[in-house]
Amino acid sequence: MSTLSTSLAAILGIAFVGAGIQKLTGQQRWVDEFARWSYPDTIRTTTGAVELLSGVLLLVGIAVPALAITGVLLIIVVMLGALGTHQRAGDPFAMWLPAIALLAMALVLAVSMLPE
Repeated sequence: MSTLSTSLAAILGIAFVGAGIQKLTGQQRWVDEFARWSYPDTIRTTTGAVELLSGVLLLVGIAVPALAITGVLLIIVVMLGALGTHQRAGDPFAMWLPAIALLAMALVLAVSMLPE
């Protein structure tokens, strides 16, 4: 992995491990958000599990790049779902920014991992 790929994988990996743990442990902020979006708890915990898995795959993928590819693809799917949720809920644009930034980072990581 290049320096850019390694750095992005580490940043995204840590961010998604943290976000996944917050959702899986039922942190009140996330319980409230998923309820506001009219999603059941199973969606929150499934999202948390996918986020945790994708973060771990990215971190381990620093040493085993094939795993990072799976991790970054999962993050892209989750962030597209987040953007769809914000659109459906009519959230203000400021609430979209974290998902947009994370999606952009994931796309840059995916492109940086393409064979030359």
